[in-house]
Amino acid sequence: MQKRSFLTQLALMAVLAVGTATEAAAAAQRTFVASTGLDTNACSLAFPCRSFGVAIAQTLLGGEVIVLDSAGYGPATISQPVSIIAPPGVYGGITVFSGTGLTVNPGSGNVTLRGLTINSIGGTVGISFTTGAALYVDQVIVTNFPTAGLSASVAASSRVFVTNSQFNDNGTGGTFTASAGALTVSIDNTLFARNTTGLSFGDGTAGSVHGSTLSGGTTGISVAPPTSAQTATIEVRDCTIADNSGAGVNATQTGAASPLNLVSVVSSQVSGNATGVLVSGANSAAYVSDSTITRNTTGVNPASSGAIVSGGDNRLVNNVADGAFSSTVPKI
Repeated sequence: MQKRSFLTQLALMAVLAVGTATEAAAAAQRTFVASTGLDTNACSLAFPCRSFGVAIAQTLLGGEVIVLDSAGYGPATISQPVSIIAPPGVYGGITVFSGTGLTVNPGSGNVTLRGLTINSIGGTVGISFTTGAALYVDQVIVTNFPTAGLSASVAASSRVFVTNSQFNDNGTGGTFTASAGALTVSIDNTLFARNTTGLSFGDGTAGSVHGSTLSGGTTGISVAPPTSAQTATIEVRDCTIADNSGAGVNATQTGAASPLNLVSVVSSQVSGNATGVLVSGANSAAYVSDSTITRNTTGVNPASSGAIVSGGDNRLVNNVADGAFSSTVPKI
């Protein structure tokens, strides 16, 4: 009996040890996925998991999911602050057959996506961001989503940062709106190619687009809050906006009593579009400075009481019709 009791105690100790190890794995600061991983593993470096969704669930709040080698790791819902990182030279793929590739809904805190490639074969949205303090998108490629490559629609103040990325062949490359609070957007050194609309800024948005290219779609940048008493204020600097079949930059008042919707275009190239800069509606305006507006069918078009103000240092040349600025002001 004593021997049996001793063996029983050993068995219980082993069970407790396994349970403790499992709990530790479920609360790791850093988890790992690999092409040879298993989702029954602990997601450790020695025993990686196979999919992002399982690895996220075993990662501490604010921790990291690291891609060890090139493979596809599946769509996921991100419901906690976390970073998903594919290092340089490693393909961290997500193929989306339906719905959304990555749903980012942490409630609070920050989410970082780095080095991922997200492709639609039937999916509708590449990245959907709905809650959280901030979303960071770096070195990410998103293609072929008919609704949006990145959709940020929040109900409280938040921020989105996009750097060194590509959004190609989507319905809208990036679309941004805030039903309450403010959504601040910063986009730097990013390509938006052959999207129907490159970037769309709606209610409660503000921010900047810097050093980026928006080409080959219907509209390069749209600033058009649809709700009355909502506004959008966007600065475009050092960008190329070219070869869109509609407007390169389109600022439109769509709400019945919206405050001023303002887009600034500074030190940029706007060329080969149907209209270079189009502003319509009495409460919409654009400020253009140190920019080249050329090879468009119409260079600038302040329509329906919209205003396009020049800093006096633009090159408005070689358009089929140059159009005319509403006024000229001292350079800001």
